[in-house]
Amino acid sequence: MRTKNIDILERIKAYCEDIDDAVERFGKDKMIFDADRDYRNSICMSLLQIGELTGHLSEDFREETKEIIYWPAIKGMRNLFAHNYGALDIDRVWETVISDIPQLYQFCDETIQTFDVR
Repeated sequence: MRTKNIDILERIKAYCEDIDDAVERFGKDKMIFDADRDYRNSICMSLLQIGELTGHLSEDFREETKEIIYWPAIKGMRNLFAHNYGALDIDRVWETVISDIPQLYQFCDETIQTFDVR
């Protein structure tokens, strides 16, 4: 039986893939990221969507997995995008793309495979 959390993780995973596709398209070079507004906007929109989706995961699930994924930080970045875009720390966004998104993708993929029984 599919759960709501699995459905949400699949959507989060898809946004992680969108971020990876953007990095492949534009290049894994922070100087390009800094200079290209379309690149930044593409990444930031996907991060905003990921942050929004985390709020729809069950509280129990977030609590059980908080040692693996720190959900409040993801939601916090979403809030910055939604409410204070001009104050974004572009270095932090890039670090998230390079370091955190691959981990989030792996977590989503492994969790989906473990609990998804179609």
